[in-house]
Amino acid sequence: MCRIFVCATEQSGDNIGYNIMLQLLSVNKQITFDGVGGHKMSTIFNNQIYNLKDFNTMGIFEIFFSIKKYIKMIRVISNKILCSNYDLILTIDSPDFNYPMVKRLRNKKYNKKIIHLVAPTVWAWRSYRAKKFSKIFDELFVLFNFEIIFFEKYGLKTTLMGHPIYYINSNNYTGNFNTIAFLPGSRLSEVNKLIPYFKLAYDYLLINYPNITIFIPTLPHLEKNIKCFVSEWKIKIIVSSDTKIIEENYKKTSKALVCSGTASLEIAKRNIPQLVIYKLNFFTEFFGKIFIKVKFANIINIIENFNVIPEITNSNLNHKNFLTEFKNLINNNKANKIQINNINKSLNSLKVNEPPYKLVSKKIINYIN
Repeated sequence: MCRIFVCATEQSGDNIGYNIMLQLLSVNKQITFDGVGGHKMSTIFNNQIYNLKDFNTMGIFEIFFSIKKYIKMIRVISNKILCSNYDLILTIDSPDFNYPMVKRLRNKKYNKKIIHLVAPTVWAWRSYRAKKFSKIFDELFVLFNFEIIFFEKYGLKTTLMGHPIYYINSNNYTGNFNTIAFLPGSRLSEVNKLIPYFKLAYDYLLINYPNITIFIPTLPHLEKNIKCFVSEWKIKIIVSSDTKIIEENYKKTSKALVCSGTASLEIAKRNIPQLVIYKLNFFTEFFGKIFIKVKFANIINIIENFNVIPEITNSNLNHKNFLTEFKNLINNNKANKIQINNINKSLNSLKVNEPPYKLVSKKIINYIN
């Protein structure tokens, strides 16, 4: 019997953790899992300590006001790990939560293997984190090849796992406009900030394209809130957290309005032209401008260093700018085709030789055998 503790505080981490756990169980059914995660990992956990809905803040100042809560959660999780003597710890993304949690374990003389998936964005800001990570983790798995050098120079074993979009099937972009996807975020705080812009998009569609369908894929802990937000909308609306329904509707989707993040990369892999939006707290944006080294929010735009995918963020996200770009998404099929062509060129650089979950599970098996 082998016991693994998994900690993921974001939806993308929940997806990664769930698939790695399934892969591990296909090799060794004697492995058991406890941890922190979302609705997917909860179906495999023997014991779940916290859920994604307990992590609902983004940005420097938003997190500042939740520090007391997070310190208590870190204490609870680390005490659970120390008392239970797990064979291996797997942390996924969320460096500002997982790093202090693991550091506390190391300070308490925890000496079992701890591996981390998804590197902190040291290439964008706070590059000193690479050195700090190297002191407490046994191995780091990164999504992008260019990230390796930042950590290996400090002696941290760093392995390219590739991006989970490897598994997403691409659509054939036709330009037909029957269904548009709205992806307002995986946290309630994101949804609350962005929903006025999704309402602006709806108002435009109601007048100009009243017969289309708005499809909103979401998460179980957000589904009730989303349905409440759109309860008076008059266009046909499909809100679902069911995986099968989501996949069926993605096949019909020809355009998407997306909250910046992993969802944007997934939409790109599906060959769906998109507009990316995001909005941070004013003070978080102000201080971010001082320290952040990249000028884009979307990872494809960062990799290519130009606006492959149109994005409007923070103080640039206002009614006028939004409607200009949204109308372009809806009506400019030539621009959309160019977007898809450029996306596919960029995605070719992300290809890996072995499926990410399979590669990581092999490494974990080596650690616990």
